[in-house]
Parts: sequence; C-alpha cells; structure tokens
Amino acid sequence: MEDTKPLSGGKDEALAAIPENKRQHWLTPAMIFGGLEFTIPVLMVGATLAGSFGLSELFWVLLISLFVIQWIGNAISGYMGAKTGRSSSVIARTSFGAAQARFIVGLTIFVVSLGWWALQTAVTGNAISAMLGIDYENQFWPWAIVTIVAGLAFALPSIIGYNSMKWTDYIAVPAGLLLVAGGIYYALKNTGWDTIMDWNPEPQITFLAALSLVIGINVSQWVIASDYTRYAKPKVKDNVLIPLGIIAVGFPLFYVGAIMSVGVGDADIVNVMMNLGFPVWGFLILWIATWTSQLVNNYSMGLALANLCNVNSNRGRALLTLGGTLLAIVIALAGILDYFMDFLYMTALVYPAIAGVMMADFFFIRWRQWKDLPGWNWMATIGLVVGTFVGYLTQYVNTLGIPAVQSLIASGMVYLVAMQLKARVKPDHFTEDIGKEEAVASEQAETV
Repeated sequence: MEDTKPLSGGKDEALAAIPENKRQHWLTPAMIFGGLEFTIPVLMVGATLAGSFGLSELFWVLLISLFVIQWIGNAISGYMGAKTGRSSSVIARTSFGAAQARFIVGLTIFVVSLGWWALQTAVTGNAISAMLGIDYENQFWPWAIVTIVAGLAFALPSIIGYNSMKWTDYIAVPAGLLLVAGGIYYALKNTGWDTIMDWNPEPQITFLAALSLVIGINVSQWVIASDYTRYAKPKVKDNVLIPLGIIAVGFPLFYVGAIMSVGVGDADIVNVMMNLGFPVWGFLILWIATWTSQLVNNYSMGLALANLCNVNSNRGRALLTLGGTLLAIVIALAGILDYFMDFLYMTALVYPAIAGVMMADFFFIRWRQWKDLPGWNWMATIGLVVGTFVGYLTQYVNTLGIPAVQSLIASGMVYLVAMQLKARVKPDHFTEDIGKEEAVASEQAETV
C-alpha cells in the first residue's frame, strides 16, 4: 500500500514525497518558520495581552506557551513531515484514510489557512491605506484596490513554489526586525520607559486564558509544520531545532505588540502605529514583514486544496493556489477582521484534534511509517469529534486548563482506544499494523 513515488524533476508537487537528496539544511525551514511567525495577528495578540498583564507577567505567559507547549508540538509535527517527506494533508491519509483526509482534513486546512491569509491581507490593506492617506473605514473602493494589489503581491512567491518562498523570507525577516526596533523606539519616545515598566493593568483574562490565546494563534503549526519540514532531513536533532525560528521571532514580536499598545489602549496595530507617529517607512516594513507569514498560509492553502482535488502536478498546485488566493481576497474585502477573536478560538478547537489523531497514529500505530490507505477511517472521525468537543467544553462551557492541549490529548487517546477495539471486533486495512510493533521496529533498524 505504501507509495514511494519520488518528487520528479525538482518540481514542487503537492502529493509526492520529497526525496532525501533534495532535503535542505535545517536553517532553511527554520527561516520559513520564522517568517510564519512574523505576522500582524501576533502583534495584535501582544497588544491584547497588554490589557491584562504587565511585562513581567507577560514573560511567563510567553515562556510557557512558546518555549514549552508550542515547541514540543511543532517538533513532533515537523518530524512527521521530515520522516515521510510529505505534506500534512497527505500524511493524514494514513490515519484518516485518503477520502477523509481529502474532504475533512484538507478542507479544514484550506479554510483556516484561507482565513488567516484573508485576515492579514485586510490588516495590511488598512496599513497601506493609512500610509497613503486613505480613510480605510469610510473609503471602501480605494481601500479595496490597495488590499487587492497587496494580496496579489503577497501570493506570487507561494504560487511559484517553495524555493521562491525561502528567498523572500531571507529579505522579509530582516525587514521585520527593523519593524521591531522601530516599534520599541516609538513606544519609548511617546510613552516612556517608566510608564511601560510600571504598567500593571487590572486583568481582564486569566493566566490560562492568556496561554490559550498565544497557543491559539500558533496551533495550526501542529498540523501544517510538515508542509515545510518535508524539505528537511529526517533527523530528530534537526526537527527539534527548526521550531527555533518560531520562538526567536514570536517571543520578541508578542512583546513589541504589548509595548507599543501601552498608553495607546488599542489592539488594532494600525491605530497603534498611527498614534505612535510611525512614518511612511514603518507601514511599508509592516507589509514586507507580513509577507513572510502570508506566503506560508497561502502555500499550505494551495497544498491542502491540491490534496482535496487529488492534484499532484506543480502546475495544478500553482493554479489551485491562485484560485484560493482570489477567494481569500474576496473574504478579506467582506470584513473578516470583525470576527478575529472568534476565528482564533475556532482554529484552536479544530487543529489540535486533527493533530492528536495524526500524531497518535504515526507514532503508536504505524511506528513512523506512512501508508496511503484508501477509504474513510471512522475511528479517526470519532477521535476528531471527541477532541473538538472537549476543546469546546473547556473553552466555552466550563473554562478549564488549556483547551488546545486537552483537545489534542483527548483526540489521540480516543483514537488509540477506538483502533484497538476495532482491531479486535472488525479488523480492516486501517488496523493491520496493530500488534506488529516489534516487526516494524526491526524493519526500521535494518533500514537504518
């Protein structure tokens, strides 16, 4: 059942595995990960957290959420991509089955990636409009034209493919660092260091809710990390190091969003920059920095859509990515910013449940092997539904713990139990590897 078809001709195909002789140094996917984290919503969440926490409390929020929880999830997901050489929605074919991976997992990744892309495109349209003197709240058509042009420029490298993306990140990440430096400078100039350091607001959210908010903005990486680490070498060390890109960019960027908003009292990063007196170049750098995360969202959206439509060619992937881009621009113009926080929480419910099933299957049933299994695995569906429901209960009904983590653990455990029961009651091709752990481990040892 296993498909070992290699990537041919160096093309950026959507479904085939990346051969090991095409793998790259871990710094390349780490740089792309850093670009993924250089995103306007990170600044916005940092600004939101400043409404409830001082800078010292924010340090512990970021330390636990990024250095502990997020790093572990990204390293595990990244290793799955490097080990198989395949994208996330294709890896899901083993646990969910090819049909379900296409229509449930692929569609979920497509919709959420599209939503993030539309969200950031809308904010960037606001920023460039402000730079040009356009009132983006009242002048719709001038704002719409700016947003469309910015969105098409965002999308071009991801339509071309992976290699185009990595060179864009080498340019855009340093530009983002200038934005960080500028943000700190103007915050100190306008607000003052003493005000920033003495900032101690009345908490509006709990510490655990703050952890959930930070994780929620990053939780999609627990699934889509493999879209980029499929180009990395299948070494544990490399895949532990690759999430450094996210940590190195995310930690200071959350802080900058918080520092900039102190004294301004607004989570809208465009309003914050205008109130701080950012010059034109500041808004231009904001667009360049946002470019990095937009490439990642757009590329994952295209890969998921290719899996949904069962398209493997580079040309087909590019055309589908273009089609998704045009749809996302329409959504951006429709006003997705109004639903930003709801969108974050929705993402944090669905993605962890998918990741839990995929991780449990990969490490505890297939023992790090990939198989293209046809059909629809209802045990994975059960795990997905239970995990999402646990996340919903602990997020909205009875706030408890960290919903994203609980959702992942619940979906993985339910899936493993359901698969064991199915293997005993009604075994099929999804359960054929259960009980073969020693044989699989021996085969892997001989391969190594």
